[in-house]
Amino acid sequence: MEWWIRRDELTITKKNNEIRLQTTIKEDTTFEMKYEMRTKELPRKVIYNTDHSFEKHFTNRIERTRDTTIRQYIYKIISPNDTLTFYTDGLSDKGRAVKEYYEFMQRFYPGEKEFKFPEVEYEEVEDFTF
Repeated sequence: MEWWIRRDELTITKKNNEIRLQTTIKEDTTFEMKYEMRTKELPRKVIYNTDHSFEKHFTNRIERTRDTTIRQYIYKIISPNDTLTFYTDGLSDKGRAVKEYYEFMQRFYPGEKEFKFPEVEYEEVEDFTF
């Protein structure tokens, strides 16, 4: 994950309770920061957002916009009048945030391999010090 470069661009148009979502994924295929990017455009989706769950995904994480001393960002929401930047706190937190994002996006693109989080094994280590 440390050398992984991926940028998901979501174009969102909202009118009343209907959201039109266009997703484009750009990813470095080398995993070596060589920026040999592949681009995949996913099908346009229409989301009927009567419960505002789309917005709630981001408003529930609004605390991530407050600490600007952390150098890694996970989301940028850009509108004509403002930009909200959501930050992560280290590699572990970034992994959790990516997993949450994948689970969120699977609701709109079920079965899409672009949002399948790899299985991870955890090993408990006692008396670990630096």
